[in-house]
Amino acid sequence: MNKIWLALLVVGAIGYYALSRPHATGRGDPIDWSGEPVQTPTERPAFAIKTRKGNVSLDPRASFDVSAVVTGDEHYRFDDGAFLVPVDLVMTWGKLPEEPYKSRVSYGQITRYYFWRTKASDLDLHYIKSHSANMHMIPADDNLRRALLSVGAGDRVRVHGLLVNANRDDGFYWKSSLTREDDGPGACELVWVEEIQIGREVYR
Repeated sequence: MNKIWLALLVVGAIGYYALSRPHATGRGDPIDWSGEPVQTPTERPAFAIKTRKGNVSLDPRASFDVSAVVTGDEHYRFDDGAFLVPVDLVMTWGKLPEEPYKSRVSYGQITRYYFWRTKASDLDLHYIKSHSANMHMIPADDNLRRALLSVGAGDRVRVHGLLVNANRDDGFYWKSSLTREDDGPGACELVWVEEIQIGREVYR
């Protein structure tokens, strides 16, 4: 009997692991984070999604494609936006993932914001601000949700989707930034994620 229970536990653990891990749909080229995020106008109409707190309307503001190195990830389960955005990722691109910036700039996250620090007076501070961002990620489906939650600091990623504004009938509203030049409240991108590449694995 003990062996049967042990076998059931093993099967259950394997099943849980299989269901909790994202399933890759293909493999992509090596990620090149040296360029700028690609943001283009979109004619995609507003659309509604179902969440555990009711329907939310998403208004696409731009198509968005960013390749970056992740320097921070924060998961949310209980704050006011967790039902829509389960994870924020601090993304860095251009020269930031390389020296002399890589080892001389540190990043952190707190309550949906991010910050960076450096003691190096010879670095271009404006460049750091304009080539890093805390992005609020809205997964388009459960597989993408699992993929986003698997991302950690140091991962090379490419995210493709839309910058959106979100609203609900009860007055809930969340607006995306549309520029990499801003900072402070409202400066984060709200990204509807339709595809993510982590390393060479692609998830849709």
